[in-house]
Amino acid sequence: MTSERATATEQREEDRTRISRMLEPHAPPDWQQRFRTTELLDSVIDGQPIQMFVMAADIRESTMLMKEAIRFERFAIVMDKFVSSVRLGIRRSGGWFDKFTGDGFLAYWIVQSASPDDYEERFVQTAGDITHTAHTLIDLFHRRVLEDFRANSRNLSAGVGLSIGLDAGPGHLVRIADELTVVGPPVVGAVRMVTAASLPKEIVANVFLGERLRDGQDGAYEALGMTVTREFRPTKEYPKGQEVYSLTFEQDGSEPASDDGDVPAGTREPSDAADGDGSTI
Repeated sequence: MTSERATATEQREEDRTRISRMLEPHAPPDWQQRFRTTELLDSVIDGQPIQMFVMAADIRESTMLMKEAIRFERFAIVMDKFVSSVRLGIRRSGGWFDKFTGDGFLAYWIVQSASPDDYEERFVQTAGDITHTAHTLIDLFHRRVLEDFRANSRNLSAGVGLSIGLDAGPGHLVRIADELTVVGPPVVGAVRMVTAASLPKEIVANVFLGERLRDGQDGAYEALGMTVTREFRPTKEYPKGQEVYSLTFEQDGSEPASDDGDVPAGTREPSDAADGDGSTI
């Protein structure tokens, strides 16, 4: 019995090491200090749901942007630098960069279980972090990256731009083709929201997250300078209209950078570790 228990313990440690190695390229730099690591690894191993906020981004008319490029290699360089900046900014803000999808990207922020008060505090903080990061990335693309694409384009459609969808809820990290990727309802919701975004520069949240942001726009999230508007928009699943929350901001996302290049997060009482990234192309 003792031998079997020891073998099971050794196997669990091997599994944790393997999952840790798979998570490392996607994780915040300080993830092993920021999160209860063993608990998180065990949740992944055991297939347990993890409370998360998901961001789905879409570069509108990216195929047309590529076709209109004067030099394809220049297009590829600009896109690579943008994705690298996105990856760095998301991870520095405490988020996890899941993948580049070819015309966008998927990322998520994790909130671990805690006492009701601590969980609520972390939930509010993380909702502010993902919202601020979305705003910063929209500004980065339209203020800097689009200029680089424009300099290499024969023609530029008015529809080119970055749109972002947000959602929150229990998700899972699963192994697919030797990679860990995020799946579950908040992924579906975030993708549905970015599809519901009708124009570039739009940030659209699903009901669960959107209602929380709307309730806190004059309170916990006041520093973001954000207005949250409840709307109905047709989607593939709900052609007669689905309730969505459109996020608009008083100012662009070009806040003064700190000495290390990070942009401060926008909740009323941000944590030191919750910075956005002002990386440039």
